Amino acid sequence: MSAEAPTPQAPPEASTLFDLLPVGAYRSTPDGRMLRANPALVKLNGYTTEAELISAVHDIAGEWYVDPAQREQFRRQLATEGRVIGLVSEVYRHRTRERIWISENAHQVRDDQGNLLCYEGTVEEITDRIRTQQALERSDAQLRLIARRVPGVVYLAHVSPQGLIRFLFISEGVRDVYGVDPEEAQRDGHVLQRMRHPVDDVRVQNGLTQSERAGTAHDAEFRILHRDGSVRWVQATSTPIHHDADGDHRCGLIVDVTARHEADALRLARDRAETAHHAIAGLLARISHELRTPMNAMLGFTQLLQADPSLSSRHRQFADESLRAGRHLLALVDDLLELGRAESGDITLQLSALDPAVALAESLALLAPLLQAQAVTVTRPDSPLPRLRADPLRLRQVLTNLLSNAIKYNRVGGWVAVAARRTGATVAVTVSDGGPGLNAAQQARLFQPFERLGAERGPVHGTGLGLALSQQLAHAMGGDITAACTPGQGCQFTLSLPAAD
Repeated sequence: MSAEAPTPQAPPEASTLFDLLPVGAYRSTPDGRMLRANPALVKLNGYTTEAELISAVHDIAGEWYVDPAQREQFRRQLATEGRVIGLVSEVYRHRTRERIWISENAHQVRDDQGNLLCYEGTVEEITDRIRTQQALERSDAQLRLIARRVPGVVYLAHVSPQGLIRFLFISEGVRDVYGVDPEEAQRDGHVLQRMRHPVDDVRVQNGLTQSERAGTAHDAEFRILHRDGSVRWVQATSTPIHHDADGDHRCGLIVDVTARHEADALRLARDRAETAHHAIAGLLARISHELRTPMNAMLGFTQLLQADPSLSSRHRQFADESLRAGRHLLALVDDLLELGRAESGDITLQLSALDPAVALAESLALLAPLLQAQAVTVTRPDSPLPRLRADPLRLRQVLTNLLSNAIKYNRVGGWVAVAARRTGATVAVTVSDGGPGLNAAQQARLFQPFERLGAERGPVHGTGLGLALSQQLAHAMGGDITAACTPGQGCQFTLSLPAAD
């Protein structure tokens, strides 16, 4: 007889698998009481035995979940789907109340009649993963914030071996620099490339190709055609950060440098203009110097002719006109020589503390014949004038020119007023007149050399250099000359110079 096979025994209720699971496992009632907990779950909650944990837990919803509403979501998902998979929640480590993160799986357990008996599930702590993810999210948010604040386009791009460009990240600055939305650039990696100016495109592309082949950084300045139709200059810098068989990863920065290029162009134009200006001033000074010697000789011979008693009245009249014209031409040459020296900076000044009343008195003494001829009244300040720093000779020269113009271009029997005041570190000497004044267009040309504003057709002689020279001399002494005129009401010229203390 053969022996009968042994009858299989049912496995124990507490299976080995339940106890040895490396993640927490549990059985709980729908109202939140703990029925079973494996060692991993006991340890996760800070207890030493299953009995200790079960006796401590009375309501999972209120005692375990940081947000009790999460328990309701857990129940709804079980009710609608019959199971929960990978539900991430923030919970308390039950005994210590330390906040941790878990991932939970669960299902419903029902009897043969379909009645809900309990929940069974597993719990895995994922605190480190969640905190790492949160740190990455914070870091990413900070990087995006920094990228938004950087004045330009910050990007990370992948360039395939075939040259296809894909932007993995591109900052919002691309809207300002190119007029392109970041989303468009990420959809079409070649949109920025197509916006290069045709004149610069080949040069820039050749440089990029070489740097990609060599795995080196690339830097270039070039023009782009902005979406608004304007031409702008940009500086683009990129650096390879990773290379593999799929291509290169490059990070880069593109900055709008249009303002700098415009400033450079203006600076170059200014430097060229100043160079030409100094060259012309030097030439005028040399020509004026060369003309002065023969002019003095011509004036000397004309004066000898005037002294000849045998000269007829008609010829004496010719000699008088020749002498008058020669003196006018000599004055022009002298003014040209002075202007050339002043503009080229080749002028010697002896600056000292002065009383402008002295220079004013000397100037009026020189102009006494002109005052008498024009019957113009000059009003001078009664109180002492504030002291200023200037070269005494040049100060008298400037005041003489301003007073001479105020008298010559005045009305017969008109008036001229001189005043002075100190404001801060500046002394302002004003010469006002009651003449015909000037309009805005005339004032704009007032300090230009050889500009007489139409007076060259009148009876008043002049070279048109006096005001230009006076302003240059004022600049050389650390000051300036300005004018304010009203048609029909006269002009006021203001000489501003540094105060003496």
